[in-house]
Amino acid sequence: MPLSEKQLLNMKRRREKILETATYLFATEGYEGTTIKKVSEAANISFGSVFTYFKDKEELFYTAVTEPLKEISIHILDFNHNAENPVGELEEIIKKHIKLFSGFNHYLTLVVQVIGQYQRYPNIFKELDEFHDNFREKVSSLVKNGQQQGVLVKQDPLTVATLYTSLLIGIRLNSTDTRYNDIWEKYVPSALNLFGPIEK
Repeated sequence: MPLSEKQLLNMKRRREKILETATYLFATEGYEGTTIKKVSEAANISFGSVFTYFKDKEELFYTAVTEPLKEISIHILDFNHNAENPVGELEEIIKKHIKLFSGFNHYLTLVVQVIGQYQRYPNIFKELDEFHDNFREKVSSLVKNGQQQGVLVKQDPLTVATLYTSLLIGIRLNSTDTRYNDIWEKYVPSALNLFGPIEK
Protein backbone atom coordinates (compact mmCIF):
# COMPACT_ATOMS: atom_id res chain seq x y z
CA MET A 1 0.00 0.00 0.00
CA PRO A 2 1.48 3.39 -1.03
CA LEU A 3 2.27 5.97 1.62
CA SER A 4 -0.13 8.88 2.09
CA GLU A 5 0.94 12.48 1.52
CA LYS A 6 0.92 13.02 5.27
CA GLN A 7 3.20 10.01 5.83
CA LEU A 8 5.58 11.20 3.10
CA LEU A 9 5.65 14.69 4.64
CA ASN A 10 6.37 13.23 8.08
CA MET A 11 9.21 11.16 6.63
CA LYS A 12 10.65 14.23 4.92
CA ARG A 13 10.49 16.22 8.17
CA ARG A 14 12.06 13.37 10.14
CA ARG A 15 14.93 13.13 7.67
CA GLU A 16 15.47 16.90 7.84
CA LYS A 17 15.49 16.76 11.64
CA ILE A 18 18.08 13.99 11.60
CA LEU A 19 20.31 15.97 9.20
CA GLU A 20 19.95 19.19 11.17
CA THR A 21 20.82 17.43 14.43
CA ALA A 22 23.70 15.51 12.85
CA THR A 23 25.15 18.71 11.38
CA TYR A 24 25.14 20.34 14.81
CA LEU A 25 26.71 17.31 16.51
CA PHE A 26 29.35 16.74 13.81
CA ALA A 27 30.23 20.45 14.06
CA THR A 28 30.40 20.59 17.85
CA GLU A 29 31.66 17.09 18.74
CA GLY A 30 33.51 16.12 15.56
CA TYR A 31 33.13 13.01 13.47
CA GLU A 32 34.58 10.68 16.10
CA GLY A 33 32.53 12.15 18.93
CA THR A 34 29.24 11.83 17.06
CA THR A 35 27.35 8.54 17.09
CA ILE A 36 24.05 7.45 15.58
CA LYS A 37 22.78 6.98 19.13
CA LYS A 38 23.62 10.59 20.02
CA VAL A 39 21.93 11.82 16.84
CA SER A 40 18.78 9.80 17.48
CA GLU A 41 18.55 10.95 21.10
CA ALA A 42 19.15 14.61 20.28
CA ALA A 43 16.64 14.48 17.40
CA ASN A 44 14.13 12.63 19.59
CA ILE A 45 13.89 9.90 16.96
CA SER A 46 14.28 6.18 17.57
CA PHE A 47 17.73 4.69 16.94
CA GLY A 48 16.40 2.31 14.28
CA SER A 49 14.57 5.10 12.43
CA VAL A 50 17.84 6.82 11.56
CA PHE A 51 18.78 3.77 9.47
CA THR A 52 15.59 4.18 7.43
CA TYR A 53 17.24 7.23 5.88
CA PHE A 54 20.99 6.63 6.23
CA LYS A 55 22.80 3.29 6.14
CA ASP A 56 25.56 4.38 8.55
CA LYS A 57 27.36 7.33 10.12
CA GLU A 58 29.60 7.74 7.08
CA GLU A 59 26.62 8.24 4.77
CA LEU A 60 25.02 10.60 7.28
CA PHE A 61 28.17 12.75 7.40
CA TYR A 62 28.50 12.68 3.59
CA THR A 63 24.89 13.83 3.20
CA ALA A 64 25.19 16.51 5.89
CA VAL A 65 28.06 18.11 3.95
CA THR A 66 27.11 17.57 0.31
CA GLU A 67 23.32 17.91 0.26
CA PRO A 68 23.19 21.56 1.40
CA LEU A 69 25.92 22.36 -1.13
CA LYS A 70 23.48 21.94 -4.03
CA GLU A 71 21.09 24.59 -2.70
CA ILE A 72 23.91 26.83 -1.51
CA SER A 73 25.49 26.74 -4.98
CA ILE A 74 22.31 28.05 -6.60
CA HIS A 75 22.27 31.13 -4.38
CA ILE A 76 26.00 31.83 -4.27
CA LEU A 77 26.52 31.52 -8.03
CA ASP A 78 23.47 33.62 -8.85
CA PHE A 79 25.18 36.70 -10.29
CA ASN A 80 26.08 38.08 -13.72
CA HIS A 81 29.80 37.85 -14.46
CA ASN A 82 29.21 39.85 -17.67
CA ALA A 83 27.45 42.72 -15.86
CA GLU A 84 27.50 46.14 -17.51
CA ASN A 85 28.34 47.63 -14.12
CA PRO A 86 30.93 45.21 -12.64
CA VAL A 87 31.59 47.27 -9.51
CA GLY A 88 27.87 47.54 -8.75
CA GLU A 89 27.49 43.80 -9.33
CA LEU A 90 30.44 43.08 -7.03
CA GLU A 91 28.94 45.23 -4.29
CA GLU A 92 25.60 43.42 -4.56
CA ILE A 93 27.11 39.93 -4.51
CA ILE A 94 29.33 40.82 -1.55
CA LYS A 95 26.23 41.91 0.39
CA LYS A 96 24.42 38.72 -0.60
CA HIS A 97 27.37 36.40 0.05
CA ILE A 98 28.13 37.88 3.45
CA LYS A 99 24.48 37.50 4.45
CA LEU A 100 24.48 33.89 3.24
CA PHE A 101 27.75 32.99 4.95
CA SER A 102 26.54 34.56 8.19
CA GLY A 103 24.03 31.71 8.42
CA PHE A 104 26.47 28.87 7.71
CA ASN A 105 27.90 28.55 11.22
CA HIS A 106 27.62 24.81 11.98
CA TYR A 107 27.62 23.80 8.31
CA LEU A 108 30.81 25.73 7.61
CA THR A 109 32.48 24.01 10.55
CA LEU A 110 31.83 20.68 8.78
CA VAL A 111 33.28 22.04 5.55
CA VAL A 112 36.45 23.12 7.37
CA GLN A 113 36.71 19.65 8.97
CA VAL A 114 36.64 18.05 5.52
CA ILE A 115 39.12 20.49 4.00
CA GLY A 116 41.46 20.04 6.97
CA GLN A 117 41.38 16.23 6.58
CA TYR A 118 40.79 15.93 2.83
CA GLN A 119 42.64 12.61 2.57
CA ARG A 120 40.13 11.09 4.98
CA TYR A 121 37.07 12.33 3.06
CA PRO A 122 38.13 12.24 -0.62
CA ASN A 123 34.63 12.00 -2.10
CA ILE A 124 33.23 14.85 -0.03
CA PHE A 125 36.34 16.95 -0.63
CA LYS A 126 36.01 16.44 -4.38
CA GLU A 127 32.49 17.90 -4.36
CA LEU A 128 33.53 20.84 -2.18
CA ASP A 129 36.57 21.47 -4.38
CA GLU A 130 34.46 21.47 -7.56
CA PHE A 131 32.07 23.99 -6.02
CA HIS A 132 34.99 26.18 -4.89
CA ASP A 133 36.54 26.05 -8.38
CA ASN A 134 33.23 27.07 -9.99
CA PHE A 135 32.77 29.88 -7.48
CA ARG A 136 36.29 31.24 -7.97
CA GLU A 137 36.04 30.99 -11.76
CA LYS A 138 32.79 32.94 -11.88
CA VAL A 139 34.07 35.66 -9.53
CA SER A 140 37.29 35.73 -11.55
CA SER A 141 35.28 36.29 -14.76
CA LEU A 142 33.48 39.23 -13.15
CA VAL A 143 36.84 40.69 -12.08
CA LYS A 144 38.22 40.31 -15.63
CA ASN A 145 35.13 42.06 -16.94
CA GLY A 146 35.74 44.96 -14.55
CA GLN A 147 39.39 45.18 -15.51
CA GLN A 148 38.54 45.22 -19.21
CA GLN A 149 36.12 48.07 -18.59
CA GLY A 150 38.82 49.95 -16.69
CA VAL A 151 36.88 50.12 -13.43
CA LEU A 152 39.05 47.64 -11.47
CA VAL A 153 42.82 47.76 -11.04
CA LYS A 154 44.89 45.20 -12.92
CA GLN A 155 45.73 42.21 -10.73
CA ASP A 156 45.44 38.47 -11.16
CA PRO A 157 41.67 37.78 -11.19
CA LEU A 158 41.91 34.21 -9.87
CA THR A 159 44.11 35.30 -6.96
CA VAL A 160 41.61 38.00 -6.00
CA ALA A 161 38.72 35.54 -6.31
CA THR A 162 40.56 33.07 -4.05
CA LEU A 163 41.22 35.78 -1.46
CA TYR A 164 37.53 36.71 -1.61
CA THR A 165 36.29 33.15 -0.95
CA SER A 166 38.83 32.85 1.89
CA LEU A 167 37.55 36.12 3.34
CA LEU A 168 33.96 34.86 3.36
CA ILE A 169 34.91 31.68 5.21
CA GLY A 170 37.23 33.54 7.58
CA ILE A 171 34.78 36.17 8.73
CA ARG A 172 32.16 33.51 9.44
CA LEU A 173 34.55 31.41 11.49
CA ASN A 174 35.91 34.42 13.36
CA SER A 175 32.57 36.03 14.19
CA THR A 176 29.99 35.42 16.87
CA ASP A 177 26.94 33.24 16.36
CA THR A 178 24.71 36.28 15.88
CA ARG A 179 23.54 35.87 12.32
CA TYR A 180 22.27 39.33 11.47
CA ASN A 181 24.59 41.39 13.61
CA ASP A 182 25.27 44.91 12.25
CA ILE A 183 28.97 44.03 12.04
CA TRP A 184 28.33 41.88 8.95
CA GLU A 185 27.21 44.88 6.88
CA LYS A 186 30.31 46.81 7.87
CA TYR A 187 32.48 44.23 6.08
CA VAL A 188 31.05 45.11 2.65
CA PRO A 189 33.15 48.24 1.78
CA SER A 190 36.39 46.57 2.88
CA ALA A 191 35.56 43.42 0.94
CA LEU A 192 34.84 45.52 -2.16
CA ASN A 193 38.24 47.21 -1.82
CA LEU A 194 39.82 43.77 -2.24
CA PHE A 195 38.84 43.92 -5.93
CA GLY A 196 40.51 47.32 -6.45
CA PRO A 197 37.69 49.58 -7.68
CA ILE A 198 38.99 52.65 -9.49
CA GLU A 199 37.31 55.86 -8.39
CA LYS A 200 36.45 58.18 -11.25
